[in-house]
Amino acid sequence: MNIGVVVDNEFDHDHRVQKEIRLLRDDGHTVFVLCFGFKKTYKDYPDFIVNRIIIPRKLRDLLVLLSTNFKFYEALWQYHIAKFISTHKLDALHVHDLYLAKAAKQGIKQSKRNLPLTLDLHENYPAAINSYQWAIQGWRKYVVQPQRWYKKEGYYLNYADYIIVLSDSFKQDLMKRFPFLKSEHIYPHPNMPDFDSFEAFEKTDYAVEFHSDLPTLFYFGVVAKRRGILDILPWIIELLEEGNQFHTLIIGPTDKADKTVFQGYIHHPVLKDKLTYIPWANVNYLPAYLKKITIGLAPFQVNAQHDSGVANKLFQYMYGEIPIVATKCKAQQELIQSAACGLLYETKDEFKSAIKSLIANEALRGQLGSNGKKKLLDLYQHKADKEFLDIYK
Repeated sequence: MNIGVVVDNEFDHDHRVQKEIRLLRDDGHTVFVLCFGFKKTYKDYPDFIVNRIIIPRKLRDLLVLLSTNFKFYEALWQYHIAKFISTHKLDALHVHDLYLAKAAKQGIKQSKRNLPLTLDLHENYPAAINSYQWAIQGWRKYVVQPQRWYKKEGYYLNYADYIIVLSDSFKQDLMKRFPFLKSEHIYPHPNMPDFDSFEAFEKTDYAVEFHSDLPTLFYFGVVAKRRGILDILPWIIELLEEGNQFHTLIIGPTDKADKTVFQGYIHHPVLKDKLTYIPWANVNYLPAYLKKITIGLAPFQVNAQHDSGVANKLFQYMYGEIPIVATKCKAQQELIQSAACGLLYETKDEFKSAIKSLIANEALRGQLGSNGKKKLLDLYQHKADKEFLDIYK
């Protein structure tokens, strides 16, 4: 089949979408991509065609800001999706994220080609946008009106013929809230790493500058209050003040709204020599970093957004045989308990106890890490991240 994949970013660093494209191509499909382009030149992809909507990033951001109440953003996507469908004579459309569902359905109608629409949900979008600082603070909350997405969610889901979700628990939640959804049309697809890529990365000797002789706590991902990392930094300071010896490595961009607070922690007198912050690192280097750390952190705040699926960092920790310390978000709690690959916490005391136990007990770290890798291999061998391919059969 000719499958069109639509994503409202630059695509080049969206590893979930890139992995899905590889799986679709391996399954015999021809893939075309429609995405944004914020600069003049991008890398070429020899195995599929990428069409870019060239637009200034600031204009795109303004359209997103207005998109809850105004039609400009949807009209832009509808026009380009219709053209995309007609140009490549598509047989199916695979669109990423809830807010593109209506534009995709209207684009299909405008193209006059009757093709099925698959909606790929990367998150619980209504819960997510209601946690984003840029959407809920100051004057923007009156423009964005993020709470309206709780009412719009059902309408947008109804535009799709098939839906992809991050976890079975999110699937069950959607079916409970929207009885018109059919179980056989919803496919869980977890954020598992691309094994082929990770194995290729390990064959290349990627040198990383970070080194510590101390046990190392590791957080990989966006630094933001909603991700929970700012919640645990005061507790990490307490652990160090109590005489526990360890280092903390954080890799990932910082949300603009949280930069000042995070910078304050980086320069804290207790943390300044016991914390290394790297704003960005290519995922190619991740296996090399995993060899240098002791404990993987997944401190997400417990809410509907984080209950919807397991963040890819947990699977990455499991790939590196790293024990995990995590909050009790529904999907990640189920994974960690079923795999016996980490320790869960709800309170500061439970977090501190988990860190101290793992630092002191090398055998426990080894067992939990081994369990995680075994569970990940089992999921991979059972093609848990490939079940969505059944849509196109």
